Amino acid sequence: MTQIKGIGPINLKTEPLENRIERRNPEFSRRIEQAVKDVNTKQHVADDSIEKVIKGEMGLHEGMMAIGKAETSLKILAQVRNKVMTAYNEVMRMQV
Repeated sequence: MTQIKGIGPINLKTEPLENRIERRNPEFSRRIEQAVKDVNTKQHVADDSIEKVIKGEMGLHEGMMAIGKAETSLKILAQVRNKVMTAYNEVMRMQV
């Protein structure tokens, strides 16, 4: 029969930092990055639409729709950011 060995002190940081970074799922950060780029693109389209409406190259209705899309996407991104910050703060307040 083999003797059971005791459990020694547990160190949570035994894994090198490089290995921990490689294990992270970059999916979330890529999604956030893509969302920011999408909002930025819509803002540029809205700016271009304003110029086209002023020049008479685009109808007022189409210009207002582009502005509305940009505004809505910016509001959604701001709400996502707020939710992420709230979740982060909750995690930071957890006692270990």
